Amino acid sequence: MGTGRNLFRNYGYLRKYFISLLLVLAVVLQIIHNPITQIIQIGAIILLGLFVLQVLFEILEKPTILDRPQRFYDFYQALPVMKEYFENSLKRENTLSIGWLDTSLEHALTFVNNVLKPILHDNRRNVMKIELTMVDPSWPEIEKINSSWLALGKSNYESLRVFMEVYKEVIKNQGWSIEISLYHHLPNFQGFLINSQHLFFSACTWKDGFLSDDNPFELYHTDDRFGGKEKIEQFISWFDHCQKESPNPLAQKLANPGVTFYITNEGKKS
Repeated sequence: MGTGRNLFRNYGYLRKYFISLLLVLAVVLQIIHNPITQIIQIGAIILLGLFVLQVLFEILEKPTILDRPQRFYDFYQALPVMKEYFENSLKRENTLSIGWLDTSLEHALTFVNNVLKPILHDNRRNVMKIELTMVDPSWPEIEKINSSWLALGKSNYESLRVFMEVYKEVIKNQGWSIEISLYHHLPNFQGFLINSQHLFFSACTWKDGFLSDDNPFELYHTDDRFGGKEKIEQFISWFDHCQKESPNPLAQKLANPGVTFYITNEGKKS
């Protein structure tokens, strides 16, 4: 009985050997001419045909985005798909929320420059809430986990601040709000969430003694068949927690009504 279970479990692996055996058997039996070998040959050909049909059906029935996560080598390979999902959500929804859990805001800033900035002057009016979180550049432990995040975090924050200053009137007219929060603990993953429905998720990993955010991304959906709803809930719990942390060293709020751009402490925005 154990042998039968193992055979079934390894069927996908062994199938190619069954097909090869049947093919050899069908060819060899063609040389031997007697009624019994002809019957065996016909049986081998029929079984071979069934195997081939099964393989063809598997090829035609490719897994959909709801059957398994779509995987990307890194953020930059995922970016065009992020843009596609974002723009499709803009077409369907009048109100849009974006949650971005990042390390140094390098990925978030790339998205702002490549996706948000080009649509600033569109005629459509979508109310959009954009919430970004990043590792606090002044956190004393940051140089131990990734020293480059110290300079990158401050630089990217300043770039976003300049973006908000330059486009503040347009942003106000579009009905957008942008909020940045800091957190000061070891990053475990990062991600980009659209309307609490589509999540581009990536884990942080240790490489040569430093924590890296340059890792593969996976795409999850609330209605997929591989735990997307649970993954999104997990992401939101960490995102909410990170928003509540901040020693507020770079706190700054732009002085223009209708647009928020600040790094905040829990219960106090300044």
